[in-house]
Amino acid sequence: MSTPWLEKRLREEHGIIRQRIRLALINMALLAIIWVILAGFVYGMEHRQSINLVDRQLQQLSNQFPQHPCLQCPHTLPLEHDPAGANSDVHYLMWTSRSYQVTATYQPFPAQTVPYLRQVLLNHNLEATSYYSLEIMGIPYRVMQWPLNKNVVVQLLENIQDDQSRLGRLLSLLVWGGVIGLVLSLIGGFVMGLWTLKPILAMRRREQEFLSDVSHELRTPLAAMTTHAELLIRHANDPIGAHLSWVEAVYNEAHRMSQLVSALLDMSYLDEGDGALNLEPVSLLALGETVDTIYRPVLEESGLTLNVVIPPDAVVLGDALRLRQLLLIFLDNAHKHTKNGTVTLKVVLRGSHAEIHLEDTGQGMPTALVPKATGRFVHGGNSPIGGVSTGLGLAIAKKIVEAHHGRLTIRSVPGVGTDVVVSLRLL
Repeated sequence: MSTPWLEKRLREEHGIIRQRIRLALINMALLAIIWVILAGFVYGMEHRQSINLVDRQLQQLSNQFPQHPCLQCPHTLPLEHDPAGANSDVHYLMWTSRSYQVTATYQPFPAQTVPYLRQVLLNHNLEATSYYSLEIMGIPYRVMQWPLNKNVVVQLLENIQDDQSRLGRLLSLLVWGGVIGLVLSLIGGFVMGLWTLKPILAMRRREQEFLSDVSHELRTPLAAMTTHAELLIRHANDPIGAHLSWVEAVYNEAHRMSQLVSALLDMSYLDEGDGALNLEPVSLLALGETVDTIYRPVLEESGLTLNVVIPPDAVVLGDALRLRQLLLIFLDNAHKHTKNGTVTLKVVLRGSHAEIHLEDTGQGMPTALVPKATGRFVHGGNSPIGGVSTGLGLAIAKKIVEAHHGRLTIRSVPGVGTDVVVSLRLL
């Protein structure tokens, strides 16, 4: 019997397959539309060019007809169709403009075709030149019809069977090419569908991991709050001062949850990238002085020394509030993991970039933890000074740096200290 988890997983896999098939069909439909338009354009251009070429040849041949031919000499007009004299595909009929009877002809058609040719003649303008196509005994011809003089109308015909065969081969090639292309696009679309869906699947996997982490982080404070709340309910008649530790526990856990939710909302907002920033020229010296004013008393109370070294010409384009939040996150981490020694905030100018260094002489991070330090809910170990961490500080810092199109690097040696480096482009 399948478990609910397995059934859910199977439904997700079937959904992914259906989505891949849907993408493949959409891809094939778009390709089909493009191919039909392109093939129609190519075939139409080739057909038009072929017809125009034949019409020009007929025009050139029509110039060889005398204005007053010998109407009783049916074979006295040899036409030079090309330099080699290959004129077997060119024929003509001369009709009187009074009775519309054939008076001179050079054609291989049987007598029963003459009424059909006469009807075609009458269906077109007898007083002006016209071009049209027709079939005689299953063979296609291109016809030029014009009045030779006031008594004679001429039909000049050229066999275009070779041209039609060539166009037929072109059409067949376009059709089969389109069919093969559509089949390959269907297969390729199904295969590439997985590649297309990878970012979506990766995002979904990250969301599931995120929800799992959030659930794990919230479970502990909720359980603690529930337990202490139950104890307070059981001792409802006791003085509140007798169980103040339980009240403090509920308050601390609620405060921790509030910090966690605030940090999660912050990260969600920063996911918009630089759209979440209020960009303006920011002096890193002024920013450092502000941070120094805020955090120096905190560090000194713990017996730590804060050094700030920032050149006055270090100016970047950024969000001053977010950059201040970034530095406070680094200082807070340095404070939590440094028992004694020095914390240094300095800026080094390297070409077109400013490198912000936050160095401490604390306990450092294990080597295996450094690559994962900016992940969500990653804790850097026990703090020498205590305190509660949400595990989101460096994750938020990374989001802030990415929103500024900067680069974040963490170097840490256990027992020696940590150096966090943020590289931002100078203004």
